[in-house]
Amino acid sequence: MSNNTVIQSSRQIPKTTKSLDKKALHNYVETIGIAKIHRHIFICADQTVANCCSKQASLESWEYLKKRLQEPKLGQPQNSHPICILRTKANCLRVSCSRPIMVAYPDGVWYRQANPEVIERISKNT
Repeated sequence: MSNNTVIQSSRQIPKTTKSLDKKALHNYVETIGIAKIHRHIFICADQTVANCCSKQASLESWEYLKKRLQEPKLGQPQNSHPICILRTKANCLRVSCSRPIMVAYPDGVWYRQANPEVIERISKNT
């Protein structure tokens, strides 16, 4: 096992080629609150090849989404709200348009112009 680490959601996760043992995996699942995830949002951002919009526009939307979920701490289960919203930056969601693409599961709702203004409007309506 190497000493390298991967940072995800402000937590350090050991980077290893071996699979985690059951206890370590269970602890990690509990730490990030997988059982309490209410929604999972994928956003096309930081693309290797920017097909749908500029890389700068996609990163602006990604940063806004992160900030918007951190303000009320929706990215982590809390006593005040036991459910959380997981966010994932996707290289490409394979649907091209002039703005970042975003999809929210389990609803399966796609947003074709996920700029900060649209993300704000969506967050107020959920």
